[in-house]
Amino acid sequence: MPSRESILVYRLGSLGDTCVALPALRVIRRAYPLANITLLTNLPINIKAAPAPALVEGTGLIDDYLAYPVGTRNPWELAMLSWRLRARKFDAVVNLAEWRGARKLRRDAWFFRVAGIRRLIGFEADGDYELRANSEGGSEREAARILRRVTALGAADLTDRRWFGLDLTAEELERGAAELRAGGIAGGYLVVSVGTKVSANDWGQERWRELLEVLGPACGHLGCVFIGSPDEAQRAAKCLEPWLGPKLNLCGRTGVRLSAAILAGASVFVGHDSGPMHLAASAGAPCVAIFAARNPPGKWFPLGEGHQVFYHRVSCMGCGLMECVAERKRCILSISVEEVAAAVLQRLGSAAPAREFN
Repeated sequence: MPSRESILVYRLGSLGDTCVALPALRVIRRAYPLANITLLTNLPINIKAAPAPALVEGTGLIDDYLAYPVGTRNPWELAMLSWRLRARKFDAVVNLAEWRGARKLRRDAWFFRVAGIRRLIGFEADGDYELRANSEGGSEREAARILRRVTALGAADLTDRRWFGLDLTAEELERGAAELRAGGIAGGYLVVSVGTKVSANDWGQERWRELLEVLGPACGHLGCVFIGSPDEAQRAAKCLEPWLGPKLNLCGRTGVRLSAAILAGASVFVGHDSGPMHLAASAGAPCVAIFAARNPPGKWFPLGEGHQVFYHRVSCMGCGLMECVAERKRCILSISVEEVAAAVLQRLGSAAPAREFN
């Protein structure tokens, strides 16, 4: 009886990066239903960043993981990784990496060939792997760009959440419901996340607290749940102080899939351009997402329907900055509390007046 094929998938990043790669991972699994699929990825060093294995656990998309020493230029570490790959005798490697230019594409292809992998998918020199602009002056979603890496294996429908959902089990959903009940949340609720790894993406503590003050009178019958990393717990507690209804601070207390189970029942999610926002979209929660203009509009917008994205176009949009000093974050700080509150109320079905903002 022939042995199972062994497929390596190369994808770096943490929670959000893995969420947007889910459609491509499903294409790979459909193309290799019986294969042993190993994900070569980095283990994040930032406390705010959840590792990829935490997201896809139990989905059947990935069977094994190998750690990649991200950013390393140490010849010994790279040689050891090459040796480990050669020892595993992979039949093929599928490239889902971020686009970093033709030179680095050739370098990565060379590395995997040296590691003994003969079939390379998504490394073609003439491949259409760059982010495409759209007719509205923005860009396609990153998930669509990644899918072009696997065109040879199949296609996915980004309008169908089955391609980017999380396959949450009944047990996981019940655990989420139990967590809410234990925290005093018995009815409808919204979920908020104020975390972000990037300073330029931060809307600001005062705005988040003010948002909950504005929403409180109309939403006192609803619960408010905060999710995020452990270091965000204190910030979340300050934001929750003015909330009039049931409130629950789960920052640092729930893992990725338990957070997703909680998000699956939420009336709305409110947060930054962040991993929790992508997790909310994958879990099926309508998102009100607050974006800086550091990336092209559209690239990291949440997948699926029913979301409201706030992205203010400014002359310096697409800067890519992690910190914004010269412009004082004028893109994201020009987004008002009132317009975000109106969008949240609209998605909650409040009778309060609400309108769309672009």
